Amino acid sequence: MSADGGLALHRVGGGAMAERAVALLSTALAEGAAPPQLAVLARVNSALLPVQVALTAAGIPHTAPLDTAVLQRTGIRTALAYLRLGLDTDGMARADVLDTLNRPARKVKSAVTPLLPRRSPWSIGALEQVGDQLSETHRDRFGDYLGDLLDLAGVLTNGGDTARALDVIRRRIGLGEAMDALDASRRRPEGSSHGDDLDALEQLAALQPDPALFETWLTERLRVPGQPDGVTLSTVHRVKGMEWPQVVVFAANQGLFPHRLADDVEEERRVFHVAITRCQEQVHVIADAERASPFLDELTTPPRQSDRSDARGPATAPASSAEPTFDPSGQLHAARGLELTLAGGLQGRITTLGRHHVVVEVEDADLTAAGAGPVQVRVPHGTRIRVDGEGRTLTGPRAAAGASRSGAGRGGSGHDGQPGRLDVGEDTDPVDDALFSELKAWRSKVARDNGVPAYLVFHDRHLQVIAGRRPRTLRELAACPGVGPAKLERYGDELLELVTASETTPDP
Repeated sequence: MSADGGLALHRVGGGAMAERAVALLSTALAEGAAPPQLAVLARVNSALLPVQVALTAAGIPHTAPLDTAVLQRTGIRTALAYLRLGLDTDGMARADVLDTLNRPARKVKSAVTPLLPRRSPWSIGALEQVGDQLSETHRDRFGDYLGDLLDLAGVLTNGGDTARALDVIRRRIGLGEAMDALDASRRRPEGSSHGDDLDALEQLAALQPDPALFETWLTERLRVPGQPDGVTLSTVHRVKGMEWPQVVVFAANQGLFPHRLADDVEEERRVFHVAITRCQEQVHVIADAERASPFLDELTTPPRQSDRSDARGPATAPASSAEPTFDPSGQLHAARGLELTLAGGLQGRITTLGRHHVVVEVEDADLTAAGAGPVQVRVPHGTRIRVDGEGRTLTGPRAAAGASRSGAGRGGSGHDGQPGRLDVGEDTDPVDDALFSELKAWRSKVARDNGVPAYLVFHDRHLQVIAGRRPRTLRELAACPGVGPAKLERYGDELLELVTASETTPDP
């Protein structure tokens, strides 16, 4: 642990973070603090899961942002299904088999499902007989799935604990890669990602090492209601403007600060700053020692352009000078290297372009003399500034030449300024007409089975792009227009299977 005034940094093992949080809160309560004077803040909701469960086990009153509904999130639900299958290969539920069969994508679920009548339980032997009824290609894929289940069962039979079992499920079997593919289809880091959920589950494994007890243990603790007058558990976004005497910032790890799905590092740095400034007296920042957030070093090291350019990669070169450009209303377009003057006469240059703001590097003679380097100021779009001595309003960057204002293009959704339409003409892959026909037939069946119009499943234009690009993985499929997280999860395996099948179908 390192401390600096009211700030204390705790770099511990990933499985020990929740225990450290409980220890810090217990100490504060023993020293006379009341539960409402304490708060635990995290980047996303699921990151609070380990500390909520640990506080329940310790008998410390707390609010409860999570309940048993979290167990139905895709990554957690599938991991627990795998765990149940591995623990009892002679009593496997049909629902668990179907839930795990296409995570990761094996392109076999649609062939297996009709051969699994609604009976329970299933054994490995019975499933092997199902495999005998499949085509050679599907039989091999289904055999790989059964092999994964037997490998997991072997780990558990040989005394593997919960952490070991979850590691096999996530990394050897490939659930983590499948969830990463689903996350890749999301465009912004709002709410918990599937990767966040799996991280939280692995932290919980340290609190209950017996895999046979793990799910029941977790469910029971999530059923305990929260107490409004207990320790506050919250995400950072929900506490803007609020303060507590003591705050614990939990799981300040890579992948959360900055978030794995974020593309605006400065905005993520701002979120982290909000978290650590919610305290009035003391803030404890807890991180996994092996993958601590790069923002932690910035708490004890004066920021410089060389290490603030991008918290996740190499520093960018200093921005060259840019000439000012204006929109028709006279607003100033943001551009890297643009020199301007902020309120109070501070002069600087834009170094970073965010989605709704810029970062201006301001030279401050006093700080430079003290060796602290330049000051970086976050300036939102819409701010009044001065450029070349004239007052202007800052707006977003100028659109690149030839860029579509409607958002059309590969992966876009505009066409001639009409929202919701895909400009297939800009997708240069030739459409496979036979595959396109197969995709439309599949869509008709899905729509009929679910009693919905076909266009609610997929538009023709989206199927045309799939038939042109012929994606072979969930990541490639996620990059296709119209394939969001829900559709990727619901239809991904079947679509990939159709693409693969079309490659092996002989020409008439």
